Amino acid sequence: MKILKRVRQSMIEGLPNRHFVQFTNGTSVLKGYSHRIAMHSNDNTMTVMDGSDKLRICRRDRLWLYKRGISARVNQLAESYLLHHISEPLQGAFIDCGANVGELGAYSRSKGLEYHAFEPESLEADCCDRNNFGGKPQTNRFGLWSSDGELTFYSKPGTADGSLFETEQYADRFQVKVRSLDSYAAETGLTNVAILKIEAEGAEPEILAGARKTLKSTRYVTVDCGFEKGVAKESTLVPVFNLLLDAGFEAIDWNPRRVTTLFKNRAT
Repeated sequence: MKILKRVRQSMIEGLPNRHFVQFTNGTSVLKGYSHRIAMHSNDNTMTVMDGSDKLRICRRDRLWLYKRGISARVNQLAESYLLHHISEPLQGAFIDCGANVGELGAYSRSKGLEYHAFEPESLEADCCDRNNFGGKPQTNRFGLWSSDGELTFYSKPGTADGSLFETEQYADRFQVKVRSLDSYAAETGLTNVAILKIEAEGAEPEILAGARKTLKSTRYVTVDCGFEKGVAKESTLVPVFNLLLDAGFEAIDWNPRRVTTLFKNRAT
């Protein structure tokens, strides 16, 4: 059975994009799923359509994330970062570090927050622009770090695991601009952050170290502290806790499955 499943999967993965989309839509009909896929031949991106909801994506091996619909995916992602525990009205900015195609932009808009997306992967950033900014290049195509400069980015877009630390089986590597969040905030006049979400494949402590001023005006921080740092796959849980406790935050919930933690500023 496992061999047949692998053969079937290999055959599906080998289909040209047009045939793959036809197969996927046919499967969705048979399984009673509401979403459908449209292929854009000019740039090989796809649009997931679910009723009135639409989302541009660029990796067909991530289509399974939307099998229950776009809203279900956004809600699942928000819950994985524990955002469903935030019930108070918020004002200000939603900082999305590691935005990918910008799915959480929908959450940000639902809360009336100003969306700031950071994504070094170019195709994902292009999709994020289409999903959140009407196609205008407003997604920040650089990495957040402890200081401004340039570093090597180890690209692994198929699994959304690109990192500023060398990882196993990365697809490509290239130089990217990096900036501290404090530097970005000073340049853009950002003075009120409702939620800072960080998914940086091991660079979470460095990002927090470069956000000391910004954290003073930040209400909530949610961080993926999973085992993703470098080839050794280390967790950043301890340094993240230490940095945020020192900055005046308290942990109010955590997700042991994804190793995400939600912090609240005690002073704001």
